[in-house]
Amino acid sequence: MAHRIYLYNSDLKTKEQYPHYLGEWSYEIPPLLIPLFSGNPRSKGKLMYFDKEEGVSKLRLFYQLLADHHELHHKKFYEEPVGKMFEFLESLPYDTFVMDAWDVFNMNEESHTSQAKEWIEEIRESIQLYQRSIESGDVNILQEEILKRSGYGSFLEMLETDWINYGLGYWNDAAYKDTTETFEENGLFGLKDSKGNSILAAVYDEIFIFSDEGTALVQKNGLFGYIRNDGSIAVECMYQDAFDALSIHDREYGIVQSDNHLGIIDINTGEWTVPNEYDQLEFLYDGLFNAKKTDGFRVIDVHNREIIADRSETTFDFDYHELIFRKQPGSSKRVYYTLTGIYLGEFPEDTLTQITNGYYWVSPNKFQKKISIIQPDGCLLASEIDKIIVLDNYTSLAYLKDRKWKIYDMVSSGFRLDDEVLDQVHMGWYPQFMKNVFVISGPDGTGLYDAGEGFWLIPLSAGNLKIEACNQEIFRISVRDGMFYYDQKTDTKSLKYDYICEGLDYETQLLCLFRNEDMFILDKMRKVHEVSDFQMGMMYGKKHNLRGKDQAYFLNFYTLWKNRKGEGYEAYFDDETLMSAAAACFKEGKTGDAVRLYSLGADRDNADMMLELSFILTDPGIPKFYDLQKGLSLYEKAAQKDQSYAWNNLGYHYQNGIGYPKNVKKALKCYQKAADLGNATAMGNLGDLYFYGELLLKDYDRALEYYKQAEKKYSFNGQNISEIYYQKGAYADLHRYLKKDRDEPYSLIYYGIMYDHGYGVKQNTKKAMGYYEKALDHSTYYYALERLLYYYKDDPSFADPEKWEYWRAFAKDNDMDI
Repeated sequence: MAHRIYLYNSDLKTKEQYPHYLGEWSYEIPPLLIPLFSGNPRSKGKLMYFDKEEGVSKLRLFYQLLADHHELHHKKFYEEPVGKMFEFLESLPYDTFVMDAWDVFNMNEESHTSQAKEWIEEIRESIQLYQRSIESGDVNILQEEILKRSGYGSFLEMLETDWINYGLGYWNDAAYKDTTETFEENGLFGLKDSKGNSILAAVYDEIFIFSDEGTALVQKNGLFGYIRNDGSIAVECMYQDAFDALSIHDREYGIVQSDNHLGIIDINTGEWTVPNEYDQLEFLYDGLFNAKKTDGFRVIDVHNREIIADRSETTFDFDYHELIFRKQPGSSKRVYYTLTGIYLGEFPEDTLTQITNGYYWVSPNKFQKKISIIQPDGCLLASEIDKIIVLDNYTSLAYLKDRKWKIYDMVSSGFRLDDEVLDQVHMGWYPQFMKNVFVISGPDGTGLYDAGEGFWLIPLSAGNLKIEACNQEIFRISVRDGMFYYDQKTDTKSLKYDYICEGLDYETQLLCLFRNEDMFILDKMRKVHEVSDFQMGMMYGKKHNLRGKDQAYFLNFYTLWKNRKGEGYEAYFDDETLMSAAAACFKEGKTGDAVRLYSLGADRDNADMMLELSFILTDPGIPKFYDLQKGLSLYEKAAQKDQSYAWNNLGYHYQNGIGYPKNVKKALKCYQKAADLGNATAMGNLGDLYFYGELLLKDYDRALEYYKQAEKKYSFNGQNISEIYYQKGAYADLHRYLKKDRDEPYSLIYYGIMYDHGYGVKQNTKKAMGYYEKALDHSTYYYALERLLYYYKDDPSFADPEKWEYWRAFAKDNDMDI
């Protein structure tokens, strides 16, 4: 069973509460909503409280950041649900959000009050992360602590989840859709507003469900009418029977019964749009109705116009292909009509598919072995078709009949190239970027044709060996001695190249172009740039973006380029590529190559490559390249360029007397310089110096200060922080940090001691023993073993000779002298 969190809107002074709960969530607050609880988070008893105005303001800033980051501004699919969510939140009548997580708290034996306090602290920590993210404009700050735990790869993925619906899905439908609710008094029903005030007296026998537009069917003294959700009367109760309001083309209508016959009224005016002259009247689809008199069913619209005059013994049905049909007794065929009443013919189910502009095609079936096409007037355009090409965004189609291809444009209602012999019509992946374009082959060669406009983009030619889409609106055309490209967007035909393929960098490049020993790029602005030698390494780093023959061509070109440049070709690489190549060599065990490449970067005064080279030169585990003084010299040069890890590593060498005389003051200075540059490792090292107190006077407060600084940079020292809180007797803080130990390598021993002695929790020996046993699965904790041996031997409530013997054997096996 899922454990739930419930959220309410309340006035703490008057104790008034919004009539609906606002939302219910499983186990935890949704990551998209955490900024909503920025307003003075606090707890009292088991409940948690948050100021509404500040919370909604902070949530707006967070959504602004998400929209900026994921380019969602002015996108209807995003702004509609998000706008509705904020409209709902800002219109809530009371100033406080109240959160009740009792259902989640029941999962833990700790008191609900304690858990509420701890949860408020966790919410405050999370809010700090969100605030930093908002202030810096960097969503990635939330990656480790928020997104990874959520199971989503990005906030966009979260927003686009169907049930979340950009955040609106988190909220109770009844809370934001209904502003009123019914109440009963003396067996009759009326309406109250969201604050509980009566807005419609209890005079109705029944009030049915309100529509999305806010209209409800009501019954009074046996007669029916309609009311609005603001309490106003739309149609007086005057009809023998009536049905729920129907929204048709932004107006509301009602099927009602008067004088024992059915008709339709316009609820806005109360006037008949269909007179009450039908025995049966049922909504069919989009303003169409099944209407029956004595001679059978027909189809009419909301204004009583006859759409399908044919009579049927049974009701007409709607087909999702935008068709109306009626079944035929004793036959699997159905009689199909368009929504305007055009008769299309008799076909089996699921064989008719709408194309565009009112055209349909009929797929092969047991009554018809080949394809046919029906025109908007219901007449056949063609039959006995072997193959058809129809696409959603195309207004032209192609089909093969009698071994010949035909192209037809559905806008002009005419055939294209009707005098030409078309041997083949090709399609690729490009239709999503352009429409009505076909690659056509005939006796005179191959060309590219725009069937919508009716002209050749690339005329038929025997010299065109192959035409294929290369990137969006761009085709490459292979000829006998090379390739050229055609850009449909700019109607541009290029010069000839040896080879053309799509760009290596999808974000900035459209095409890669090769001619002799030169490579060029067509960028997103449609400008051609020559690739310099210093860009080749970067290009090679993106080789995985090409596939098949395109990648093979580029790799061969790159190999030839390397051969021309000779040994040391890497000197042409940009810094990022050079460093990446060096790192790959080191990872593959090619340390000599790594040193050579890092040295090239160091010679360029690149601080990061000085650092990486120093790592290798100062590592005694790599004796072949060990050169401590050179490595330290490079650390010093990199440090002067504010390379924070260089400062940190100098601190390590001063602290341990490696290459320098041991000097704690200089070590501190180096670590502090690195920390000032934002280096989390250095912050942790400073914390360690004060925590362990081996070279400095032990100072838990200063250690905690540095550990907290490191934590803000996502470097965590949870075990040492936990020990500090334990030693200081700050058990509430300790408990909060132990919860962060998800893999439980160190928290178990603390839980054991806390429950053993009642430190910050209710004393519970059984729990303590359980934690001690789990702790010993991770490490050889002497204290845990001593306590278990004591309880299993000397405590009358837990004495167990068999378990005592087991733990004695455990001590012997693990050389633990107890």
